[in-house]
Amino acid sequence: MAKKMTGIVVQFGTKGYGFITGDDGEKYFVHQKNVYNKSRLRSDTRVTFRVETSEKGLVATNVKLEKPEKEKMPLTDSTIKTMFAILFVMQIIAFYFLFNL
Repeated sequence: MAKKMTGIVVQFGTKGYGFITGDDGEKYFVHQKNVYNKSRLRSDTRVTFRVETSEKGLVATNVKLEKPEKEKMPLTDSTIKTMFAILFVMQIIAFYFLFNL
């Protein structure tokens, strides 16, 4: 019976094979034919996979990319400019009330 695991791709070459280090510390061989949806694996990518044993050792099959957590979008230039404009207007209002009373 195949065991379901998670891990990180540590090496994946242009020839279509590489290695995954499982969360248990073991290294698993992975081939492009064992990747779900023909996704291209890259180093430092989190994946889920099933483990099978072959004559040559542990093999990762049915490899799927883990859904990344919702990444925070970096602030755009227009957002930063808007924040500075609001801050500037708030300072003008504060100075007006401070020096006119």
